[in-house]
Amino acid sequence: MFLNKYVNDEYYEFILDEYDEGYLSTLDEEQFKIIYDLFKQYGFTYIEDIILKYLEIFEMEYGEVREKLEDLKTELGDNFIYIISNQLSLLDRIFE
Repeated sequence: MFLNKYVNDEYYEFILDEYDEGYLSTLDEEQFKIIYDLFKQYGFTYIEDIILKYLEIFEMEYGEVREKLEDLKTELGDNFIYIISNQLSLLDRIFE
């Protein structure tokens, strides 16, 4: 499972406990990395937390996730990354 390249051992164990092994085996590493890099480009420093709570985002299309992040930035302001870090549930809007 490629996720251990992107999270520390503790987070990896949490992911294995949280998600079904069958689901995890369907994840595409290339697609995952595209979204992972997008979060890095925006400056998110808590990507491991996002992976743990919102792994499904990493299956979505790049353009869709980017658009939703831009919407959050517009709505929340330039410090949107900090605001989201204090209220991770704001990422639910990416699925809307």
